[in-house]
Amino acid sequence: MMQPTSEADHISQTLQVDFDRILCNVLDKYRTFPGFTLLLGGLLQFIINMKQKDTYPHGMVAYLCLVRRRGEGYILDDIGFRGIITIYGSTPGTPEFLTYLTQLLESPERAGTRVFDQQKYTTAAKECLKLYLCNHCHFSKGVMGSSHRDGALRRNKPSAWIARMGVHSRIRKGQHHCKVQLKASMYIHQDASFPDNSPQHEYCQFLSYQWALDLLPFFLEKSAISLELAEVLRRRTFTTMAQQFRRRKRLAEEAITKYLLRVESAAGNS
Repeated sequence: MMQPTSEADHISQTLQVDFDRILCNVLDKYRTFPGFTLLLGGLLQFIINMKQKDTYPHGMVAYLCLVRRRGEGYILDDIGFRGIITIYGSTPGTPEFLTYLTQLLESPERAGTRVFDQQKYTTAAKECLKLYLCNHCHFSKGVMGSSHRDGALRRNKPSAWIARMGVHSRIRKGQHHCKVQLKASMYIHQDASFPDNSPQHEYCQFLSYQWALDLLPFFLEKSAISLELAEVLRRRTFTTMAQQFRRRKRLAEEAITKYLLRVESAAGNS
């Protein structure tokens, strides 16, 4: 005989339904925001690989900092990293809460159409490419692009590079970038505020681009077969900033090749 549900179980189930509703309302609020699917996919990737004392990836925090500058609000706060009351003894932002969020996003019964399935990963991959990795408007300028041009000059015309930059330029440039990163890193948090073209803004772009490169292979592995995504991948041109992350770029290109082979294989079997 089936045992009747205890009062404690009933309260627990009621709390879960109410809390799920709060989170689903947030998902509905931001579902049309460009890059929100990318953020959720990145959050899931972080949770899957999370250790007990890990902090959020610097690239994710830098991404949110750039989003705040565009005036889109405190996205992670709304999801529940701050401000939502504790549930089942876990505070927002803790591993328990993040596990709860993951279970919600991966459960069609609880999340409904908001479930983070293969189609959502496909959308996240397209946003990763269009908003970051191939966005020449925002990620081909500044010190990173200048560094790339200096490198080309040093390889092709070393005498001209020495005359312009000096023998010890690499040491001075390395010291400069260390100072910029040290100074900028103190401001990299979701509530940060700084002007465009400042070292802090440039460092945020640097970190968020690195994060996007790390995410793309994860997204492509979990994406559904999509001719639209395949077309985007075939036409992609990484920005000059990708030259700063040669290993990550190589891994991303290998993931792209693997995904395109999967698409061609599916087309051949149909």
